[in-house]
Amino acid sequence: MIDDTSSTTSSFRDRGLEAALDAIGEAGFPQAEICEAEEHVGTPSDQEISRIRNILEAHSVRGRTMHAPLRSTLATMDAVSRNQSVETLKELIRMAGALNLTDLVVHPTNSRELAPYADDPQMPQRVRESVVRSLDEIMPVIEQSAVRIIIENLPYTPIPFASMAELRSLVEPYPTESVGLIVDIGHAYRLDRDPADEIRASGSRLCGTHIHGVNVNAERIDHYSPTMGDLDWDAIRQAYADIDYKGPWTSEAFKPSDGQSPEELAREVRDWMTAWLS
Repeated sequence: MIDDTSSTTSSFRDRGLEAALDAIGEAGFPQAEICEAEEHVGTPSDQEISRIRNILEAHSVRGRTMHAPLRSTLATMDAVSRNQSVETLKELIRMAGALNLTDLVVHPTNSRELAPYADDPQMPQRVRESVVRSLDEIMPVIEQSAVRIIIENLPYTPIPFASMAELRSLVEPYPTESVGLIVDIGHAYRLDRDPADEIRASGSRLCGTHIHGVNVNAERIDHYSPTMGDLDWDAIRQAYADIDYKGPWTSEAFKPSDGQSPEELAREVRDWMTAWLS
């Protein structure tokens, strides 16, 4: 059985990309999701692509996916901001392709930017139109780069695209090899959605997963070790089996709960994932 587990480099924002990959490999993960932190990824350019490629080629940990910056989303209420975001995403897609990564994780919206429009009855429809417009503009670059974008569920309401069912409807018109979905287990939990139901709603368009547990006593309850909280991981695992999920299993646990070091947390998650997937 191929080991398709990975860890986000977000777990190691206190160091550069090479050192983050060292720690991920020492924890036992064979792959990494390269996060948007400036400590790991600079502004897309030929020089930056060369720098990251040299790091990856010399390392035993494979670069599997990349996560776009949280501010670079598919929808904004301002046309200038949307255009800037789309151009950034195009450059990141090209970068991911040049680095032989498989997918770029993208958020459909940014809750902070949309918050001032929460009472605007036209906001949901404007957001939906913006997302589709952005996808249409990005598609030629996706096809040229052979990199798929996978759109993530976010834990915010009443902003559109919080559910996997709605995201599934969004990506349905686009080719599977170009646009897919990634389910974030903690995000689903924050909206009181059953993660197993969200996985099944994604169906064959599910290409990625962010795994982390919850700490109900924390102000922001997600991104802890999956050993925490009351998630029904057996039911979640069955849901993945029901849809014949074949994507990577990516840890996005980066918050210590008992004073663990980042290295200790990564090892704990890796050991848990190995047992859970066995």
